[in-house]
Amino acid sequence: MTVETTETVPTCAYPGCTNPTEPHAPDAQGPASRYCGHPEHNALGAFRKFRAKRQQRKEDKRVAAEAKKAAKDDARGPEAPVAGQAWPVVEQPVPVPVAASEQPAQAPVAEPAEQALMEAVDSEMAALAATSTADGDRAAQSRDDLVALIKQLATELPSYIEELAIITDSAAAEARIETVTRACAQRILAAEERATLAEEAAEMAVTALDAAKEKFAEETDAIREETGAQVADAVFVRAELERYRERVGMLEVRLDAVRDEADELRRARATHTAAPEQPHPAAPENC
Repeated sequence: MTVETTETVPTCAYPGCTNPTEPHAPDAQGPASRYCGHPEHNALGAFRKFRAKRQQRKEDKRVAAEAKKAAKDDARGPEAPVAGQAWPVVEQPVPVPVAASEQPAQAPVAEPAEQALMEAVDSEMAALAATSTADGDRAAQSRDDLVALIKQLATELPSYIEELAIITDSAAAEARIETVTRACAQRILAAEERATLAEEAAEMAVTALDAAKEKFAEETDAIREETGAQVADAVFVRAELERYRERVGMLEVRLDAVRDEADELRRARATHTAAPEQPHPAAPENC
């Protein structure tokens, strides 16, 4: 016993279309399309079709309700006034003069009661007419507000339709989400690249700063060493100068002493030259 299986081909989701849906491409992402290859058969076109049908049904219901109401008004006759019209004013009957011989004896007794009844009916009719006028004014104002709201809705409806079409169409929604995700990923990648470049630039700046600090430290040390050497040389020169000064002082002292000795010798020689020569005594003879 063999069981036959029938494979159902999915048809287009557009109202009234029986064409098969477009085949799903092997390299395409997301779910398969639910519409055929017709350019107007898409989520937005389907929504517009559904909306047109719904409006047509509402229009048919409205026409049927108006026809039914008109039939009821025709069945009632002229008793019920049409909306917006005032109730007819009941004219009071004009009394016809009757001869005194033809008037009955008790007729004047019923005239005040009939007149009061007619006045009550007139006041009720006037109140109903005023109420109908106020209702008509309120209805006109409500109609103007409704027309303004309809115009505003007609202006804003296309954007709502597009958003609703995107929301109701899973493929369009997924495509939009994918587009937004890709854009966000690109922005994140660009931000990460900028952050990486900024970090590299910061690292290069820190490296250059460290190198500058090291060079400055080396130059400072060299200057300090050179300055220390120069200071040591100056100290050495100053010490030598002090020693030379001491030696010069000693030499000056010796020079002064030599001068004093030379002066004394000169004076002694001059004294010896100025004194006369005396004879030497003869030596005694020995026997």
